[in-house]
Amino acid sequence: MKKIIAYVNTMRVHPLVEELGKNGIRQMIVTEYFTPLSCISRIIFLCDEDSLERAREIIRRIGTSGNPSDHLIVVLDFDPLTADSSLSGPRIHRLEEEEVI
Repeated sequence: MKKIIAYVNTMRVHPLVEELGKNGIRQMIVTEYFTPLSCISRIIFLCDEDSLERAREIIRRIGTSGNPSDHLIVVLDFDPLTADSSLSGPRIHRLEEEEVI
């Protein structure tokens, strides 16, 4: 099983989630980040090895504005039986911490 972490154009999240859902991805975590100069969303989901290339193609086709630098796809091995395997992935901003002071 593979864990996909994709950073995509926030304006493309809803069509991307719909298309992934049509292709069998039923559970996703979506986190949106906004700053004065940019907005980006992180989508995390699991898929099997056979669906990996199709998922990448959907992300590239729908989750971006067409600029090569406006998305990032990270593919990790995922073992649901391993205790330290987490669907949520690493935190990338301090706002994701449980206690923000």
